[in-house]
Amino acid sequence: MRKERLALSLLQITLLAACAQPPDPDGGAATGAAPTFPCPPGALETGAGCEPAGVPPGRCGNGFAPDGAQGCVPVLPEEAGPPGQMAVPGEAAWREVAPCGAGRWGGAPIDETTEFVDAAYAGTDSDGTEARPWSTIQDAVDHAAEGALVAIAEGSYVEELLISRRPVRLWGRCPALVEIVGPTAGGIAVQVDRGASATEIHDLAVRGQGIGLGVRNALDVVVERVWIHDTSDVGLLASGEATATSLTVRGALVEHTTGAGMVVADAAVTLEGTVLRDIDLATGDPGHPFNGHAMAVQVESYERRASVTARSVVIERVRGLGIRFSGADGVVEDSVVRDVAWLAEDMPGAGLTATHIPDVDPGTLTVRGSVLERNHTAAIAMIGVEATIEATVVRDTGSGPAEGDPGQGMGLYAEPSRIDGRPSRVALRHVLVERSRERGVVVNGSDVEIDGLLVRDLVPGAPDYGVGIEIAHDQQRANVRVRGSAVEGSYGTGIAVFGADAALDSTVVRDTRPLPSNQDLGRGVNVQSLPDLGERGSARLHNVLIERNSDGGLFLSDSDATVESTTIADTLGRALDGTNGCGIIAYNNETGQANVLVRDSVIERSAAAGIYNFGATVQIASTTFTCEPLDIVRYVDERSPAVYEDLGGNVCGCEGRTIDCRAEPTRIEPPRALPPPPPLPESEG
Repeated sequence: MRKERLALSLLQITLLAACAQPPDPDGGAATGAAPTFPCPPGALETGAGCEPAGVPPGRCGNGFAPDGAQGCVPVLPEEAGPPGQMAVPGEAAWREVAPCGAGRWGGAPIDETTEFVDAAYAGTDSDGTEARPWSTIQDAVDHAAEGALVAIAEGSYVEELLISRRPVRLWGRCPALVEIVGPTAGGIAVQVDRGASATEIHDLAVRGQGIGLGVRNALDVVVERVWIHDTSDVGLLASGEATATSLTVRGALVEHTTGAGMVVADAAVTLEGTVLRDIDLATGDPGHPFNGHAMAVQVESYERRASVTARSVVIERVRGLGIRFSGADGVVEDSVVRDVAWLAEDMPGAGLTATHIPDVDPGTLTVRGSVLERNHTAAIAMIGVEATIEATVVRDTGSGPAEGDPGQGMGLYAEPSRIDGRPSRVALRHVLVERSRERGVVVNGSDVEIDGLLVRDLVPGAPDYGVGIEIAHDQQRANVRVRGSAVEGSYGTGIAVFGADAALDSTVVRDTRPLPSNQDLGRGVNVQSLPDLGERGSARLHNVLIERNSDGGLFLSDSDATVESTTIADTLGRALDGTNGCGIIAYNNETGQANVLVRDSVIERSAAAGIYNFGATVQIASTTFTCEPLDIVRYVDERSPAVYEDLGGNVCGCEGRTIDCRAEPTRIEPPRALPPPPPLPESEG
């Protein structure tokens, strides 16, 4: 072991001149082995072989098509649909919610139990037969046997319908011709209550002055091919306030309801092939629970666990929030959530939000085979919950600041509960995050496992920030493992670690660009402390490729790193003045020594130097420096001496020639640590 403190030699001056020429791509040092990967860099080793980061074509959800670039696109009409028509993933054209069948009763499955309803019947002798139908739906329900069919002819039925004591099956001719209109503000147009479990509602429309459709204290209710629209309150309410409640909504369209499309409280709801869109803002009643809201779905647990499973669902053009899960369980599969606009600080324009409620088991969220796009602040926000996101695409998050909006944009973020500090625990598997404004993936104070993630083409945000993955201390240390992933085309920093722990395996970080405002930064991986909290950063890099970054490959400030079997190549230097451009920068920022071990790695073709040491301790073993203008440099400062420990097996050279590796002195100031990251939205979501 020895410490290198040698002056620039004539041999290295000759080497510097030789490396000014373009290197032979087949050349290199005569000895030393490049890192080996079980799969190409940026690919994940699976039982089926190597799968590139992102969403492989075979993993796109049902109703989605591969985009040819490790992503998926939903098969949906390109133009906005007219009122009363819908399409779900896999349908390229608009259609009616349900077709209008032939005859007076359409496709209703008439049987001997059927009660008939026709608003046009003017007789006074109604008995529910086809010849003498009831003129109101309530009369039919009141006279129906348990489980009987109520067939409804064309008409507008102005009534507040209550189904209780026994189940029935309502069946309209079609939603375009049959509607139930709630006449009273604060009322419910159609309500299914205690004793009416297994009730079914098919092929009709609901609108009115209050809530559209309510289900409470009833199990196994089915709502199928129903158009809920133009209500002055929530479109659909499912509540298990007294007893367990469950509901399946299939093939429905919910639009132009007020405050929320759907509210689920203490109930279990399954959504299949359903569209929620164009929710209107609730105003004028400060005491109303959804005053100032325009979300698609609210799911919350009070007395019992609430849950929503959404399959082949489209949520679009709502404000504030797409779906909010509060202490609840959510599954979103083969679905689209898009165009959720910013509304207020506590309604920031997030596609999916899952939050923890203290004193209950943590909420869970699974998102699979879905696309979330053009949401204003975040596609998915996870706050103190358990979550799994897989085979999902997040794109174009953050459309630019709105009035009163702080101007943030994040593809995915996980953080602890702001109430009791419970961390999120998240798994990301084969996810694509592209064109996010400001940040791709954010992990604060939480535990996250990342496999096969592709983050690319960040868009700089309002604070001139465009980081691919950000990992930071928040109430506690964040712990993140990234495997078989790729981060490409970030601004400022590809992966940033602030007072947290990160492990990178078989991952690529490339093409990090300088900040547009000043052409500064452009680092591949940045690991630093948070001095105000006394928290050091920590990183382990194994089989990582860091290439074509502008300012530095790996930057380490008052933190610890182990770099093994890693290649750091073609670090370019600042476009503005050509300075910096070091493979590794180890920096003592006067708050604590930086320590880095580099072993079995390759550092090649950096613009300035392979390793720059400013007051840190750098150990190097079995590492190859190829065509570096200066292989190793140290800043001369007796107050904070730079220490190199040569553990042997290191090789320096270019184009087949080798020389002794040496540490050269310099007084060129190193780049500085990053400022702390911008805060996340203040709301719990």
